[in-house]
Amino acid sequence: MTRWLMAVLVAWAVCIAPQAMAQSGWRVQHFALQLEPHFETRSFTGALAMDFTVQDATLQHLDLDAGDLQVAGVQLGTAAMVFERHARQLRVLLPKGLATGNPLQLRIVYEGKASSGLRFDADTQQVATAFSTSLWMPCLDDPAVRASFALTLNLPDGMLSVGNGERVGEPTHMGVLMRHAWRLDTPMPSYLYGFAAGRFMRARQMAGATSLEFFGPAPFTPQSLPQIFADTADMLAFYADKAGMAYPFPAYRQVLLTGPAAQEMAGFSVMGARYGTRVLANSQAIWLGAHEAAHQWWGNGVTNRSWRHFWLNEGIATFMTAAYLEHRFGAEEYRDQIAAARTKYTALKEAGMDRSLAFPDWDAPTAADRSLVYDKGALVVHELRTLMGEELFWKGLRHYTRTHWGQSVETADFQRAMESASGLDLQAFFKRWVYLQSE
Repeated sequence: MTRWLMAVLVAWAVCIAPQAMAQSGWRVQHFALQLEPHFETRSFTGALAMDFTVQDATLQHLDLDAGDLQVAGVQLGTAAMVFERHARQLRVLLPKGLATGNPLQLRIVYEGKASSGLRFDADTQQVATAFSTSLWMPCLDDPAVRASFALTLNLPDGMLSVGNGERVGEPTHMGVLMRHAWRLDTPMPSYLYGFAAGRFMRARQMAGATSLEFFGPAPFTPQSLPQIFADTADMLAFYADKAGMAYPFPAYRQVLLTGPAAQEMAGFSVMGARYGTRVLANSQAIWLGAHEAAHQWWGNGVTNRSWRHFWLNEGIATFMTAAYLEHRFGAEEYRDQIAAARTKYTALKEAGMDRSLAFPDWDAPTAADRSLVYDKGALVVHELRTLMGEELFWKGLRHYTRTHWGQSVETADFQRAMESASGLDLQAFFKRWVYLQSE
């Protein structure tokens, strides 16, 4: 079961755009998107406002990731801008003489069709985002770029929505549609933006000051949803304790979707409805829920600076899932999780597919590469725990998380943090396990 869930996660991770565009000469501060899904045609229309500043007075254009979106027009303030499409990028040509440091706003009107990044389910009137964000909104797929995000959705009456951060008021009428508004004030990488909407059942409970909200399609009910997510409060408390950082939002939302799903986003996560069915049949089948919750710290709070260091997201989150299951169900469950990771990694190694976890590039990752960041990544963190001992290991992980909270990191940052907190020299360990370098 655990290996099947891992395969689902890996499959979704494939959709991360490998050719993320890095900023040069400018900085984005905020995205504000108005989006309207059209269920009959499985398409959508969008209007994006992007607040940014220019850092280089000689800057001639902005480049944004834009998938296959059809751009109708671009404005800077009230002036229409010339734009070009280069493969899956949108290039906006800028006027000369823009002052550096001044707040500017770019507006983009566009439309798109259903894709792996925005999935429609016509039978249930469900729509939900997935990797990557540039398939439904022009943005920068680069995980090192953080910006705040506001989302307005125009949806049919009777639908519920889940978005990033906080809900802004109650849905309001806009003709025959209802307007739903969400706001994420904490700057986050764009791959963590997203939403889900449908004719969901809903349940809510409190965990201290954190609102836990659960959503799912029929036949799930307000009574069964809390059963499925009965361990959520304990997961958040466990991860907060191990990270030394409280859960950062007023609410954590978990959504069951029709069809396959397994993804973390800022302030919520989505899972396939089959996950809910499995947990109702076996209350210990919570691996996926625990994994996505772990990402609120390792992946979201602390993010890999580039996809070359993707294991810092997935390897640590997979290890922390095993650590939570150890806390919840005992040491034998943890040993089983690590043994499964070791078996999978050993098979890859014996097949000659072992690689450094700090990849030279992530332009065309293979299935083996994706497995390495999850399975080998988790195993490496386990071996580090064994080497350092309980006290120093957890002290180091807490130091790493707290030091780099709200930042993007590379493998060297993880090593330095673990060494700084413990006083140990971990160079030989990282050479052997992470970089595959001989002494």
